[in-house]
Amino acid sequence: MRRFLPFFCLLVALVVTVLVYQRGLSGPFLFDDGPNIVQNSKLAIHDLNLGTLKQAAYSGYSGPLLRPLSMMSFAVNYYATGLDPYYFKLTNLVIHLCNGVGLFILTWLLLGFYRKRFEPGLSIAHAQWVSLAVATAWLLHPFNLTSVLYIVQRMTSLAALFSIWGLVLFLLGRVRLYEGKNGLLPMLAGLLLFTPLAVLSKENGALLPLLMLVMEVTLFGFHAEKTSARRFLAGFYVLSVAIPAVIASGYLAMHTEWWLAGYKTRDFTLTERVMTEARVVWFYIGQIMLPSTAQMGLYHDDIAISRGWFQPASTALAMAGLIALLALAFIARKKAPIISFGVLFFLAGHALESTIWPLEIAHEHRNYLPMYGILLTLFFYLLYPLKYIDNLRLRQMVAVLLIGLFAFNTFARAGKWANPQSLFQAEVEHHPGSALANGEMGAVYSNIVTPDSFGMATNYIFARGYFEMAAKLDRNDTKPLFGLIMLNTSRGKIVEPGWLQELAHRLEAAPYAAVTSDKLLSLTECQLGGKCELTDTEFAGLLQAALRNPTLTGLNRAKVLYALSSYTINVARDYPAALRIMQQMVQAAPQNVAYRIKLIEFLTALRRIDEAKEQLAIVKRMDTLQDHSAEIAAQELILSGQDNHASPR
Repeated sequence: MRRFLPFFCLLVALVVTVLVYQRGLSGPFLFDDGPNIVQNSKLAIHDLNLGTLKQAAYSGYSGPLLRPLSMMSFAVNYYATGLDPYYFKLTNLVIHLCNGVGLFILTWLLLGFYRKRFEPGLSIAHAQWVSLAVATAWLLHPFNLTSVLYIVQRMTSLAALFSIWGLVLFLLGRVRLYEGKNGLLPMLAGLLLFTPLAVLSKENGALLPLLMLVMEVTLFGFHAEKTSARRFLAGFYVLSVAIPAVIASGYLAMHTEWWLAGYKTRDFTLTERVMTEARVVWFYIGQIMLPSTAQMGLYHDDIAISRGWFQPASTALAMAGLIALLALAFIARKKAPIISFGVLFFLAGHALESTIWPLEIAHEHRNYLPMYGILLTLFFYLLYPLKYIDNLRLRQMVAVLLIGLFAFNTFARAGKWANPQSLFQAEVEHHPGSALANGEMGAVYSNIVTPDSFGMATNYIFARGYFEMAAKLDRNDTKPLFGLIMLNTSRGKIVEPGWLQELAHRLEAAPYAAVTSDKLLSLTECQLGGKCELTDTEFAGLLQAALRNPTLTGLNRAKVLYALSSYTINVARDYPAALRIMQQMVQAAPQNVAYRIKLIEFLTALRRIDEAKEQLAIVKRMDTLQDHSAEIAAQELILSGQDNHASPR
């Protein structure tokens, strides 16, 4: 019984995790769930044919690789249960449980080798109980909640799933190699099979070889019994880490305009982001070791940007602290390799999302896998039985209390996530300086419908107040101003001129966010549908202001031009001008098939058949994945029924 007790306790931990998360599974789709899942018609599949799944897999827009495995999993969810967020979240929870089991096995294997090489005095039972504590703490940690209940973050948990099991295979093979046995096959399988799977779920899966190198440096020290094995190890890391790093560095150095372009739409520079991330990493570490739900949240846009080494003063201290942490990892690599491994694993896990890339400053889900390094170190020494025996019982009690604290905080957060009002009310209370949280709270109140006029009036006041606060907190954000316009329009109230003036100013001068184009498209639909009562001059002025923004490029510019072309066709009825605008739209996003098809449809309506056929030929060459085959076939059928003569230009 003692031998199997840790496995029984792991089963109990999995059940407790389900119970802790149960309340939050009934919550709604949120934030990026909308464009990625809810409004993505290609995920609404009704069969599991290869062609259908391929279209769904490449229907996303996140990341350069489009994250096809994650998108395909969303499509399968839709096929099985429709667009019900409960089952999407339940699938995320199942993935989370699988990851917890994987970390239990990984920790057990890791500590099993650690015992043999560094501390034979540690018992097998100790390795099992530490593995159980680490896995349970990770499963129940409140920092992982967003990777479970925020549906689109399945991209993170799937990448972690493949990374964890890739590390398990790697560790199995590496131990065999260390012992003079043949371990090449599991090591290569861990690298060559699971790295692509992780990357196709989310790009930070590319860090799997780096995590293997961390394990090598801190635990194995490149040691192997056979000379041939040592040669294999050298080739393994040169091919998997060194060469890709050199190629990536060279590419970035030669294409700085490509990756620096993202900073044009941010209110911080590359230097400012790197300085800020130093403070953010310490925030992460603090929350991992002693979490506080008051400091957690879906949004962390209230974190001040570091404008200099002492603006705020904690910036320089945070940077110095990170250097000291790296020094500690180096010094501890021989006498305390678990500390070295934990620190380097955590930092390596943040190598993409918390460094130079122009991403948002902070998100909790970025710690989903990296926090394993911190938790392993923390619980290994809390339960360490070979020194300081007199306070072992106290340390064990602290470990149990910490896991209890994790479970309680996650249970409390999951309850808040059960509905949008309680979620965003908590977000605003915990992050009153967050423009995003205030804007979402405004959207919640604007969507509440009550049967009595007093209730509607009260909700209007709250919605307006939150939108105005969001607009005040972030002078670059356009979403709350769109929210105010739509709020007054839906209630039959006059849109205040000051809102329109401020919105036009931000559309023209502020760093252009991708969501702004979507808001402009929604406003266009509202205006053309007769629900928004802006004057033609006011509405056209907003579109023209956006088009004057120097940071409006690519697909975002194409979206605004599409909105302008729709207005020009349906209101101004200036078809030549509309055609010129649509041609500019295609030029702005030449690889976007959907907008070329819109141009083909308009050319066909104008009976410019030859031009439509030219564009259709381009679309057919572009559609290498054949995910627009149905639309192309429909256009071919329409064009075949038209006179094969172009009208005068």
